[in-house]
Amino acid sequence: MFNSPPNARKQSILAEYGTWFVTVAFTYLHAKMLTHLIGAMSQSMAIVTAYDTLGEEGLKHSMVQTGPKAIFVDPHLLPKLDNPLKSAKSIEHVVYNSLGKVKQEHIDLLKRNHPHLTIHSFDELRQLGKDNLVDPVPPKSDDLCCIMYTSGSTGTPKGVLLKHRNVVAGGA
Repeated sequence: MFNSPPNARKQSILAEYGTWFVTVAFTYLHAKMLTHLIGAMSQSMAIVTAYDTLGEEGLKHSMVQTGPKAIFVDPHLLPKLDNPLKSAKSIEHVVYNSLGKVKQEHIDLLKRNHPHLTIHSFDELRQLGKDNLVDPVPPKSDDLCCIMYTSGSTGTPKGVLLKHRNVVAGGA
C-alpha cells in the first residue's frame, strides 16, 4: 500500500514499473467495467480502481496520486466527476457505461468545465476499437496490473499495488 505524497509516490511507481496509468473505474463491479479493464490489461496498461463508495474526495485522491489518462464511470456518477477533475488534470478521456441513461446536461457540465476532455459511451469506445484494431501487447507477470484503492474507512484511501501474477493467482 502507499499513502505518501502524490507526486513523490507517482514518480517512484512510474520509475519502478515504467508504465502510465490508464484508467480509474469510478463505478461498482459489473460486466462493462470488467470488459473495459480486461481490454486495458491486454495492452499492458495499468489500471486504477476507485469504486463509487470512495466518494468525490477519495476519487480525487486516487486520480491525483496516480495520474490516469482516462476514467470509466456509470452515467449517474458523471456530475460527481466535476470537482475531482479540477485537481486531477491528467484525465483526458471519460468513458461512461452504455447500460445506464446518460443525461446530456451532465455531459455538457463536464465539457463546459473541462473542455480538454473527450467523452464517449462504452459502445462508442468499443466501435472505435473495432475500427482501429491494434495487436495485443501482453504483459509480463511482474508488470504492474492495477492499483486498487481501499475504502478509506480509516482515513485517506490507500492504493494496493497488484502485479499481473497476483491477479492471475487470485483468479485461479
